[in-house]
Amino acid sequence: MAEALQNPVAISDSGEAVLAREAVHSERRAHSATEAESVYEVERTAKLISDGGYKRVALQFPDELLADSTLVSDQLRQRVSAQIFVLADTSYGSCCVDEVAALHYDADLVVHYGRTCLSLTSRLPVVYVFCCEPVDSEHVAECAKREDLGESRLLLVADVPYVHALDAIADRLRPCVAEMVVSRVSAQDGVYVPGADTEGVKLGRTWELDHPVGDYTLLYIGDESPTLTNLLVTKRFGAAYSYSPSQRTLRAESGKANRHLSRRYYMVQRARDANIVGIVVGTLAAARYLRVVEALKQLLRQAERKFYVFVVGKLNVAKLANFAEIEAYVLVACPENSLVDSKEFFQPVVTPYEMLLALSRSREWSGDYITDFHSFLEESELDQDFGGDDDEPHFSLVTGKLQKTRRYVAQQDEPSGGDVTVRCKTEIAQYMGSAAAEHLLARSFRGLGHDDDSHEVEPMLAVEGLSGIASKYSHETGESKCGEKK
Repeated sequence: MAEALQNPVAISDSGEAVLAREAVHSERRAHSATEAESVYEVERTAKLISDGGYKRVALQFPDELLADSTLVSDQLRQRVSAQIFVLADTSYGSCCVDEVAALHYDADLVVHYGRTCLSLTSRLPVVYVFCCEPVDSEHVAECAKREDLGESRLLLVADVPYVHALDAIADRLRPCVAEMVVSRVSAQDGVYVPGADTEGVKLGRTWELDHPVGDYTLLYIGDESPTLTNLLVTKRFGAAYSYSPSQRTLRAESGKANRHLSRRYYMVQRARDANIVGIVVGTLAAARYLRVVEALKQLLRQAERKFYVFVVGKLNVAKLANFAEIEAYVLVACPENSLVDSKEFFQPVVTPYEMLLALSRSREWSGDYITDFHSFLEESELDQDFGGDDDEPHFSLVTGKLQKTRRYVAQQDEPSGGDVTVRCKTEIAQYMGSAAAEHLLARSFRGLGHDDDSHEVEPMLAVEGLSGIASKYSHETGESKCGEKK
């Protein structure tokens, strides 16, 4: 007990963390129409709107670019007859196209500005404007040459603000390497229309390799980002390097993938021990997200696990901490938002593929990793071995002990009869298969009037309560308890 008191869990605090939190700084990148044209590609966007005959266009800016939204929208209104409006906030991550907010205003086109995960949309066409940022292609080439990549097959990939410089960097490096492959962003130039052919698209990008991916060295142009993390964990490159344009440095990334996969493997083991799972819907825009939710439900039913579905908007610790009975969460989100570092969360937050690994009896961890919805759906259809013996425990790598899984089987309706059976509260919770009810009954405090099981609480009539404010309710007189006039 003494050790527990030395490290108390903070149920509430003084709010100092909120006051000290740094707000997202929105800074103007364009101070004139000329700068807006170069940064936000106003002419290209206006031409795509006019050629497509769109009438209501939603402009989606991330928080850090909102300061330029009025200038960009004014410039577009001068060039097109369509109605232009700005989405001031996003329902989920700013990297995803916010189709939900756009459809609230009956938009027929979304223009997405800034960094993006390039997730496929399901309902609205999209124009992507990457807001190009400068990169010194000559310095990139010099740094790469110092790493002695002469015999390497090089795959060149860039974060979306730097894709404009890929060809210039490739031209400088091509004479210095054995083979050069340049990736292309699939939705870079025109309007992406839902239902378009996406064969061969990986994280919104395409490339063609003549040899196994392990024979290639990755050179990523961009600062540390979820895109780089996804590339490292989903593709087994022979070596990997990243160049940061803001810091003008090149660093090796090979060890980062192994460390990240080790942490994800630990999350898989914690999810395997979970009996009650929460499915958190982290996107309403990415194509196939509903199919992924339904596939997860089917997996959990076959594994006889209890599950609940949550739609909580932007994910944070406080929201998920409200559900104490949940033992693991699986997040259905775009590839860039699905890999959550859940150190601060009370329960692990895993991806759909990690939950598939945790529930499957025949599948073993091989180091292969999947973050996109399409590949997960294919894998879940191939693997159907999720059942288990109720009496057969499994060895938990988290606790180091044998652990028996609590099976939640859907209750069948009993045939109706003439007798009424009286059940106690515990039997009702078990009969209904309610994990939340069982968790409530296991708590020492279950609410006023329900914390004492020694006697039944008699029913009482509902009466009108006090009205007014705390300093003086309507029934109080003008004198306080001390006899002073109020």
